[in-house]
Amino acid sequence: MRDLDQIRYQIEADLETRLQLTSVHSSTLVESMKYSVCGSAKRVRAVLVCATALGFGAEFSRALPPAAAIEFIHAYSLVHDDLPDMDDADTRRGRPSCHKQYSATIAILTGDALQTLAFSTILDATELSAQQRADCAAILANASGWCYMVGGQAMDMELMDQSAQSLDQLFTMHEGKTGALFRAALEMGTIVSGIDRNSKQFQAMSSVGTNIGIAFQLTDDYLDATAANEQLGKPAGADSLAGKKNAVAFLGVDETRKRAIQYLNEAFGVLESVEGDMTLVRNLAEKCVYRQH
Repeated sequence: MRDLDQIRYQIEADLETRLQLTSVHSSTLVESMKYSVCGSAKRVRAVLVCATALGFGAEFSRALPPAAAIEFIHAYSLVHDDLPDMDDADTRRGRPSCHKQYSATIAILTGDALQTLAFSTILDATELSAQQRADCAAILANASGWCYMVGGQAMDMELMDQSAQSLDQLFTMHEGKTGALFRAALEMGTIVSGIDRNSKQFQAMSSVGTNIGIAFQLTDDYLDATAANEQLGKPAGADSLAGKKNAVAFLGVDETRKRAIQYLNEAFGVLESVEGDMTLVRNLAEKCVYRQH
């Protein structure tokens, strides 16, 4: 069986291949797309797609199109999040953010292009059946659109302008902005394994994905308060400087850490009911919470 490092390496190679693009309109746009996707990255969401598919006995090649697609969506969200009118972040993954390397205009267009590339990657995947392509596209659209990821980002921006914020609002925002893509990763990995969307197995993996996603975000909040810039590859303490209340502001450092571990354990509890070898998923989920950056 492949290990997590092997999966990540193969995903990196696949992304590099898919981004060997030529444009008659703008070589800068294509260069910016590759810059924003490739380079140092955890690839957690993509690896989760593949780890789930392998856990259910699917061929690895079948998981690569949705794995690439979720990385394109994630990269687009980071490019837009870093823009001056959003989080106004100068660095990402240890190097200049897209709008600093190119321009705000190119960054906006880069995000737009990566979003559409994600869906064409799924819909052009001949490794998958027509129903699997449709299911994966629908799952990713739901997770990344107005009702979850984009909605969560809008809520994040709106909460900055409110003097009164609640912990419930924060968790609602986390479930949309972060948790939904993790859920989509496990759902798509389940779909490419031939498991029906109405099955108990699918519902279980959906729940696992949400819990891992929230645990990941809580760990981000914890690291934002405790890690150095060099560890994170982006400015530490950025939430506080931007006037955002993250989990640490409500719960404190120790309780935030405790909650992240609780969500991880909840995910592990659900995984015990799944009929498959989810060792890789468990190992990666654990790395999400016990990471240093």
